Amino acid sequence: MIIKKLEVKGSGKETASVEFEAGLNVIAGASDTGKSYITKCFQFIFGSEQPPKQIEQSKGYTHLEVTIELNDGKQVLLSRELAEKADVTLTELNNNNLVTVLKPNHKGNPNLSSYFLDQIGLDNKTLVMGLERMKPSSLTLRIFEKILLVDEERIISESSPFGKGQNTEKTLETSFIKTLLTGEDDSSILACREERDSKEKIGRKIENLQEFLDRFFPQEKDSENTLEQLDTALDQLENAYEEADRELNELVQANDNIVRERNHAKQQVMAIYEKLADDNVLYQRFGMLENKYLSDRERLEANSEAIVYMEHQRFANCPLCGSEIIEQDDVDLDVIVQANIAEIRKIDVHLNDLNSTQESVQSAIDANRKKLEEMEMEVKRLDEILAQNIVRKFNENRAVMKQLDLVRSKFRTERDQEKKRQEIFEEIGKLQVEHGKISDSYKFPDFSKQVVELGNEISKILKRWGFPNGDKVIFDIAARDIVINGKPRSHYGKGYRAICFSSILLGLMEYLFPKGRHPGFVIFDSPLTTYKKQDESQEASNNEVFISNNLIYAFYRDLCDYYSGKQLIVLDNQEPDEDLHQSMNYIHFSGNDSVGRYGFFPLLQSSIKN
Repeated sequence: MIIKKLEVKGSGKETASVEFEAGLNVIAGASDTGKSYITKCFQFIFGSEQPPKQIEQSKGYTHLEVTIELNDGKQVLLSRELAEKADVTLTELNNNNLVTVLKPNHKGNPNLSSYFLDQIGLDNKTLVMGLERMKPSSLTLRIFEKILLVDEERIISESSPFGKGQNTEKTLETSFIKTLLTGEDDSSILACREERDSKEKIGRKIENLQEFLDRFFPQEKDSENTLEQLDTALDQLENAYEEADRELNELVQANDNIVRERNHAKQQVMAIYEKLADDNVLYQRFGMLENKYLSDRERLEANSEAIVYMEHQRFANCPLCGSEIIEQDDVDLDVIVQANIAEIRKIDVHLNDLNSTQESVQSAIDANRKKLEEMEMEVKRLDEILAQNIVRKFNENRAVMKQLDLVRSKFRTERDQEKKRQEIFEEIGKLQVEHGKISDSYKFPDFSKQVVELGNEISKILKRWGFPNGDKVIFDIAARDIVINGKPRSHYGKGYRAICFSSILLGLMEYLFPKGRHPGFVIFDSPLTTYKKQDESQEASNNEVFISNNLIYAFYRDLCDYYSGKQLIVLDNQEPDEDLHQSMNYIHFSGNDSVGRYGFFPLLQSSIKN
């Protein structure tokens, strides 16, 4: 982009204007001639809420216009009333003067910020304001402007060129630098926030599972009932059971028919025992479910009663916490009551189904018990027949087998419990691993390579200017500033801080412009000196010179030679050497109504106050 012209207009007033060209543009000369006013105009046209502070010479001027040539050769005119928070009017000069009204900040739509950043491929970029809170922000023109325009106050400041780094600003400034250098923003923070939220859910799930484990699967701390141990014990019981059964069969071989009948009856008894055990467990579970349904029903009924109470009481206190319940017009209590009734009906349906199932299970239990009694009587009858020959040994083995049945059933139950407990443990372990993988804060991806490259670009510039130790420059991302031979920029005097600030903005332009992430122009206000007296009474004063004359010459010489394909606008009291004037667009404000151009505004009064 190239800024072609800046104009300030007013009804009945002669237009105050200054024209610019590609390459270096220098507006130099005396103080109090409107140079800083021009800087404020640029800030205002780029979205600042406050217009330039009115000076005596600007009275009666009401509008600001800036003509810009875009990278595709088209020209646009940005116009803005010199009033607080005024909108920006954009006129496309190559498109039948199509007019679009833009909001000055990024919150309105359409807005100047999105339009400008879209020209350099940086629209809709997400920055981050807090690593711990994972708070996102947006890249706006007001943020980006920091690397396009620097006024006379900021250029000598000890703070980073990207901001003061206070509170969340340091993170935001780092995010901005990373986005500029890499072209990749921090929109991934949105996914990180979702992961953090899921981490909280996983944590709650782990707590719930642990609570469930402690409640329903209590285990002593010194317990050694592992699943493997229980399996071994169960195998031993099964073997003992089989051995006892084998011995019994041997004892009754002489009575095969009776033995077969007895064994068949015994198997039925065992099957009924197992069926009864399973049915009893099932019946108990149904009882627990019934208690849950009844508890839910009582809660819903209590909720409905509370709503009815609230309906009849304009003001009431919460029955739980005792605080005053504030009536809200948008709450339809009747809808809540009806919803409760509907839920109660559903629960009643579930209860009816459950009771029906319970009755069915109880009937099966009763039938099996009756059948068990019958089969045990049959076994007893057969035992009596066999008792004449093998009664003693039979009874011994029968007692052993019965005891084995009980022990085996107990071990099976314990094994099932242990298996379920270990399944819950495994689930908790998986969740803990997943929980541990999710970070509690956002982390910037590594962009140290780009930071080093930026430092090299800045170093090249300072070396061309002959800056002391200019070949030993690094960009310190922690300070968001440069360090020269181990000395931070903030430790230099005002003059050197200003020249170094300028090198950073130029280095950024050199690094970003080939990548399409910079418009290709930079505006400097007072990069070399802070004051220069009027032409007619100019006096040399070493106290007013911040940098050596050789460095000043090298600065202007370099800006003339190396930036012809871009645009630099320098507003300074420090004059460039006359032999460089032909290599730049040089505009001189004399501050003297009898010497050349007095200042930015057409001279109407004898004094001008900036």
